[in-house]
Amino acid sequence: MTARTPSELTDNPDELFDLVDLDDRVIGVVRRGDAHRNPALIHRSVQALIFSTDGRLLLQKRSARKDLFPGYYCASASGHVDAGEDYATTATREIREELGVELRVVPFAKTLVRSACETEITAMFVGECDGPFTFHLGETDGGEFMSLGAIRQRRDAGTLPMTPALLAALDELERRGAASALPRLLAGL
Repeated sequence: MTARTPSELTDNPDELFDLVDLDDRVIGVVRRGDAHRNPALIHRSVQALIFSTDGRLLLQKRSARKDLFPGYYCASASGHVDAGEDYATTATREIREELGVELRVVPFAKTLVRSACETEITAMFVGECDGPFTFHLGETDGGEFMSLGAIRQRRDAGTLPMTPALLAALDELERRGAASALPRLLAGL
């Protein structure tokens, strides 16, 4: 990752997140800038996985101006849980902000994601929508639907740069048998 000046970034280093322990209990508050430089400062995030009606997953390409993993692919919509906010509220907010749509999502899983620069507990939600989407300029460089098979193939070949949180979400989909579990989850929408 290349260091950039604050004026080159879309992310506010002074945003406040809940600081949590490994059991996801709030133990304080942490600045985004600090949480993204110290993996000991565990904070919360969400990953919204939006599937088309034909079963493809919408991947979003992160803006080159993001503070972490610029230009990488991430979940359909993702973001940090602000201090005092809950996972579901954050998922709804991020979908509206990043994709320009309102839709219901259901909780899917929650897991710990560690990278060299941060540690977060991420809650995953699934939903279904064919678009159209209005991608947020500054947050994203657009997105595209891909089949889970194509994503897996590109992941294995190393031709699709993905955030650690997206990798964790894909692992969780595979672990839970996405092909069989998703129709049941999406039917509840």
